[in-house]
Amino acid sequence: MKHSSFVAAAAFALILGLCGCGLKKDTKAAEAEVERFHQRWNADEFKAIYDEAHPGFRNKSAEDIVATFTRVKGVYGPFKSATKRSWGFNSDKGVSDIKLKYDSTYDRGSAVEAFVYRTVGGKASLLSYEIMSLEAAKEHEAEENAEREAKRKDAKKPNG
Repeated sequence: MKHSSFVAAAAFALILGLCGCGLKKDTKAAEAEVERFHQRWNADEFKAIYDEAHPGFRNKSAEDIVATFTRVKGVYGPFKSATKRSWGFNSDKGVSDIKLKYDSTYDRGSAVEAFVYRTVGGKASLLSYEIMSLEAAKEHEAEENAEREAKRKDAKKPNG
C-alpha cells in the first residue's frame, strides 16, 4: 500500500515536472515574440504583425488592424521599454495560451499592454493584444478581480 502511494506521487511529480518544462519553454517563446512585436511596432511593420498572428487575432481585416496600430502609435509614439506586470496561462492538450501584461513606456507616455500568445509545439502566435492607459488598466484589473472573486464564492456554495 505504501509502495503504490509512493509510485503515484512520483508519477504525479514527473508529470508536473514535464508540464513545467513545456510551460517554461512556451513562456520564453511568448516573451521573445513580445520583443519582436515591439521591434516591428517601432519599424511600422504592422502588416507583418497581422500576417504572423494566430487566425484568432485576424478576426478583423489587415487594413483595420494596420489603421488601428497606426492611430495608437500616433498617440503613444515609438516603444522604449517594458517591465513585466503579470503572467498567467491556460494549457490543454499541448496548446498553451500565455498571458503577459507589461508596464510599457513609449515616447509620449506610459501604458499597460496585455498580450496573449497561443503556443503549439514551442511556436508562439499572437492571439490578442490590448494597450490601455494606466487608469483604464486599473479599472480593467478591478473588474477581473471582482469576476474572480464572484467565481470563487460561487464555487464555495453548496450544491443544493
